[in-house]
This record gives sequence, structure tokens and C-alpha cells, in this order.
Amino acid sequence: MWTFFLWNIGALAAAIYCIVKAVIDLRARRYGWGVVGLLSAVVFLMTPIQTHAVKIDLPAVR
Repeated sequence: MWTFFLWNIGALAAAIYCIVKAVIDLRARRYGWGVVGLLSAVVFLMTPIQTHAVKIDLPAVR
């Protein structure tokens, strides 16, 4: 359970870093790097994290 929280904190820290770096790059008129930083943050924030696995056994069809 602790590893779940560690991975969430790590992903959140990486996303915050990407957003901050993107803002710095956009203010310095490095638009390419700014867009790359924003896209990286979006990838970190939109990645699904499996919290509870559910197994469903379907009946076998004959």
C-alpha cells in the first residue's frame, strides 16, 4: 500500500516539475520546449493508476 502512495507522490512531483519548467520555458519564448513540458505533465497526470484489481470469471460458453 505504501508503494502506491510513493508512486503517486513521485508522479505528482514529476508533473509539477514539468509544469514549472514549461512555464519558465514559455516565458523565455522557447515555445517548443514549453509545449513539450506541458505535454509531459499531461501524460503524468492522465496515466491511469490501478488501485483495486477486480477479477470477474465469466461462465464458459459451450
